Amino acid sequence: MQITDAGKRFIDGLLQQHQSEGIRVVFAGAGCCGPKLGLSLDEPHDDDIVQIINGIKVAIENRVVPHTQAVTLDFQCTEASSGLVLVGQNNC
Repeated sequence: MQITDAGKRFIDGLLQQHQSEGIRVVFAGAGCCGPKLGLSLDEPHDDDIVQIINGIKVAIENRVVPHTQAVTLDFQCTEASSGLVLVGQNNC
């Protein structure tokens, strides 16, 4: 998993606003091409893999670790919305 600089700036703001230390990548349901990933401001669970990525503490739920290898967390802003996106996730 990678985090872009734009994603890092957005996450840093969230962490400061919510007085949290990191983010957690979790299983958010099954899709046609594999698991869907979700994000939360949560403390790591005992079986999570914890990494520092671009200065951000990231806890990854153990069962989704293999599905995060080619994923980039980015901040995108469009006319319709803005927020964090997982680029490279198995979306059908």
